[in-house]
Amino acid sequence: MGQTLNLPDYFPAVLDQQWQDLMPNDLFWQPIEGCTIQPYYRRGKLQPAPVFEHRDWLIRTDIELEDADAAIDAGAEALGFMLREPSPIPAELPLGRIPIFFYGEAIDAGFLQSLCAGAARNGYQPAQLRGAVILSEPQSSQANLQAARGTGLWTECIDLETWHDQGATHVQEMACALGQLSDLMTDLAPRCSAEHIYFRVPVGERYLLDIARLRALRLCARQVLHAYSVKGPDIPIVGVPSRRYESVLDPDTHLVRQTLQYTAAILGGCNVVVSSGIGRSLHMQHLLRYEGKLNAVADATAGSWMIEHLTNAFGQAAWELFQRIETEGGLQKTTPWITKQIQDADTHRKSAVYSGNEKVVGINTYLSDQIRPAAPQPQSIAASLEKIRLRANKTGSHARVVVQGGGNHPWLQHLLDLCACTIHTEAADLTVTKTMDGFLVRNLQGQEIRLTAGESLPLAADRLLKLLETYAP
Repeated sequence: MGQTLNLPDYFPAVLDQQWQDLMPNDLFWQPIEGCTIQPYYRRGKLQPAPVFEHRDWLIRTDIELEDADAAIDAGAEALGFMLREPSPIPAELPLGRIPIFFYGEAIDAGFLQSLCAGAARNGYQPAQLRGAVILSEPQSSQANLQAARGTGLWTECIDLETWHDQGATHVQEMACALGQLSDLMTDLAPRCSAEHIYFRVPVGERYLLDIARLRALRLCARQVLHAYSVKGPDIPIVGVPSRRYESVLDPDTHLVRQTLQYTAAILGGCNVVVSSGIGRSLHMQHLLRYEGKLNAVADATAGSWMIEHLTNAFGQAAWELFQRIETEGGLQKTTPWITKQIQDADTHRKSAVYSGNEKVVGINTYLSDQIRPAAPQPQSIAASLEKIRLRANKTGSHARVVVQGGGNHPWLQHLLDLCACTIHTEAADLTVTKTMDGFLVRNLQGQEIRLTAGESLPLAADRLLKLLETYAP
């Protein structure tokens, strides 16, 4: 038998700093949250442990009341209904059998009593009711939670989408949510309880960052509850797909994006993950569970050094911002200040997308040639860009462009794609000439505009289309 190899003799230990010294600066990434993403991670001083213990999640779909049976047959395990107008609760609704989430203008203080009566008709006790009832007319937190006593319903929602849709970063969203949770506990004192509270979290497409942010939120919420001596299980998290980069003109691309969103929500520990309607988005969750086996392990990303480092980084940054909010009087008193911080982040993000510096597939790059007219999602960064694409498609421009001296410039290519223009070598509708700081565009009638490389794509596209719409033959 040969001699046993002692591998450490051949591969001596390498210090963290030695690895750090080998990393080129251009491999580091700094997202809008402010933390630095390294190209390589080691354990360091981390002591990883699972952040949550549940393996599975509830598959919820939001539908109309009349589609409840079809949704259950299609595999939905929880249902969501937006009630815009008062309407009787259908007798066949499975109250008490599966969790049901109600929200909308028609939800008032007497609605919960109607649910309890409906559950009783189905042979279920109020305690067997699960899901949520979110009142359209806000009451005091005490009244909301008192109304839910004796049921398994959630009546107090800390909705991170409120700040997300304004353009907040992950850190800002978490800090505001922690501030709202702290204010809620203060209102409930001395009888603090988290029994009927839940987080509603929009999950985006930045896969690894979204996983870490969900884990960090759970850890930070525990700290807030501990400070108020609240014991019991974690506050549940309901994950919904973010609308920030929703592209209605590239639905196939967005379907792939939703796969990332659902996977991040599941691996990040969401207790409920929301689909819309009965169809591909619902079956996507089935694929992730039954074929992807994402329910096989609790907190499957625990021990990934990148996820662990990001969880700590997001948690620490959110906690510091939350403490500043608390020091200055709580979330309500600091709303003007935190709103200004969110507006600055939103401006920074949109500038990166609209200049083409941040590539978003199906929004500012790799656009579909086949457009089916649809109203852009107003909450999406894509909205202004998709209005340009619809406008270009309506005019039927598909202009031919000759580019002189800079045809492979990324910003110019994004602009031409957005305006449905194609590059040709001759017989063009437009001639684009590279200049010192951008491009000179001239049509066949001699009319011209000057574009600055890197300027806002929607503004540049508007000027280019005007040149086409006004003077093109």
